[in-house]
Amino acid sequence: MHSRGFTLVELILVIVIIGILAAVVGPRFFERQVFDDRLYAEGARAALRHAQKLALAGGCRIRFSLDASGYRLLRDADCDSSTSDFTAAVIDPASGQTPYIGSAPAGIGLTPAGGFSVIFDSLGRADTAVSASLGGHVLRVEAGTGLVR
Repeated sequence: MHSRGFTLVELILVIVIIGILAAVVGPRFFERQVFDDRLYAEGARAALRHAQKLALAGGCRIRFSLDASGYRLLRDADCDSSTSDFTAAVIDPASGQTPYIGSAPAGIGLTPAGGFSVIFDSLGRADTAVSASLGGHVLRVEAGTGLVR
């Protein structure tokens, strides 16, 4: 006679495995810092790409600046490449508000500590190659092409 079902040992083993997984993996889902860091890094990457596209479309140089407090976009006020008068605020396309800024979440690490600034010209090229780490997420901009990674 063959009876179908689970033995008590099999059920207890499954409960123990589920308990171990809940103890190891569970806390990660409740730690918000990991998600905040990722969201901020993706926002900075999107702002870099927007700066490049805005410089291409508008013909004015756009400066992206990143430091410990956050990132911001500014436009060359007179659209003249001979001066560096980056005072005109850029409109955030998501909110329609000026200036285009992103505030850093509390506790995020930034390497290099001083941050960086990159300027996109009317051809979408970056004036310098930059690389930064935001809470373990890397931002890179290539100098010649302005490619944002």
